[in-house]
Amino acid sequence: MLHINAERLLAGLDTLAKIGATSDGGVERLAMSEADMAGRRWFKQRVKEAGLEFHADGAGNLSAVLRCSKPDAKTFLAGSHLDTVPNGGRYDGALGVLAALEALRTIREAGLDLPVHLEAISFTDEEGSVLYLFGSRSLIGELQPEQFQNSRGGERGVLDGMQRLGLSIEGMLGARRDTQSLAGYVELHIEQGARLEEAGTNIGIVTSIVGISDFWLTFTGKANHAGTTPMDRRADALWGASAFVQQASQLVQTEFSPGVMNVGEISAKPGAFNIVPAEVKLSFEFRHGTPEALAQMQDQLLALAEKIAAAYGLGLKIEPAGGYAPALMDERVMAAFEASADDLGLTHTRLLSFAGHDAESLSHVVPSGMIFVPSVAGISHSPREFTHSHDIVHGANVLLNTIVELATKLD
Repeated sequence: MLHINAERLLAGLDTLAKIGATSDGGVERLAMSEADMAGRRWFKQRVKEAGLEFHADGAGNLSAVLRCSKPDAKTFLAGSHLDTVPNGGRYDGALGVLAALEALRTIREAGLDLPVHLEAISFTDEEGSVLYLFGSRSLIGELQPEQFQNSRGGERGVLDGMQRLGLSIEGMLGARRDTQSLAGYVELHIEQGARLEEAGTNIGIVTSIVGISDFWLTFTGKANHAGTTPMDRRADALWGASAFVQQASQLVQTEFSPGVMNVGEISAKPGAFNIVPAEVKLSFEFRHGTPEALAQMQDQLLALAEKIAAAYGLGLKIEPAGGYAPALMDERVMAAFEASADDLGLTHTRLLSFAGHDAESLSHVVPSGMIFVPSVAGISHSPREFTHSHDIVHGANVLLNTIVELATKLD
C-alpha cells in the first residue's frame, strides 16, 4: 500500500486557504475573480515543484500530468475545483484537487510506471459563480455558448470572466476531450453533511449524485376584502400554496426518503394586509438518486398540487424550470474504493450525494466515482467548514490506492 505525504498535503491546504482568506476564517475565491487567479498561479507553481507537467486548456481547467511510458495510453483523471462560494470554507473542492496532486506526486516518487497517463485536474467554476460546472462541462463537450444567456452571471458576466482568464469561446469549445482517450475519473470531497460523522464511519462511497427537478407553481384564487369576506367563502391562493408545502414535505419524508424537496422562494399578490391573496407563485425543487425515483416523485408531487388546488377552489399553473438527471457512479470504481478502504483498515458505507460535483459531468462519458470524508457537524459552504486532519489523510490514501488499482483495470 502507498501512503501520501500527510504533512505536505496538510501544509498545502493551509497555504491555499490564505489565498482569498476572509476576516472570519473563511475563504472566498469566486471563479474568475482576482483571488481565483491568485489560486491558479499558486497551483501552477505547486505542480512544477512536484516535478509534474503543467497544462491549462481553453476552459481554464488546470492540470498536473504524470505521463507513463506508453505515449498513446489513455488518461486517468482525478480532481475537483479550487473556486469557492462567497465566504466559503477551506476544504470544499480544494481538498480534492490537492489530494489528487499529492497522489500523483507520491506515485512519481515511488517510481511506478502505470499503464495510463495520470492527470490531477482543477475544474473551472464548479460552484457556478459565473456558470455552473463550466470547466467539467466544457471538457466533455456539454457546454455551448448559447447556455451563457441562462447563467447566474448572465452572458456578459461569463464573457467578462473568460476575458479575465484569457479565455475565448473558441478555446472553450476546443477544451472538449476525446472520451476514448479517457480511462476514468475519481474525486475526493468533504461530505457536506453529518451522516459519516454521526455514524463514526471513515469513508463515504457515493453511489449517485442526485438528480434535480425544478418547477414554478402558481396557485390562483380571487382577491377580496380580508375583513368582509367570510372565511368559508374565500378562494385564498396562499391557503392552497401553504397546504401544498406542508403535504409535499410529508409525502417526501414518508414515501421517498432519503429524497428531499424544498420551496425556497414564494410571492403573494396583491400583497397587502387587507386583501385575500389572489396569486401565489413558489419555486419548487426536489432531488433523488435514480431516474425512476425522480420520475415517481414528480408524478406524485405534481398530482398532489393539482389535488390541493381543486380542494381549495384554485387554479394551478405548472412551469418546468430545468434540472439535472441523476449521475450514477460506476460499480467498478465503487468496488475499488471499498477495496482500498479495506486494505487501509478504514470503515466505509455507500450513500447518495445531494449536492452537485464535477463527477456529475464526467460520469456521463467515463467510469467515474467519488468518495466523501466526514464534515464536522455537517457544515459546508461556511467559514465554519471543518474536516479533521486524520480524515483528510484517510481520504487521500484511499484516493491514491484506488487510482493505482483502477489504472490497471480501466486502461
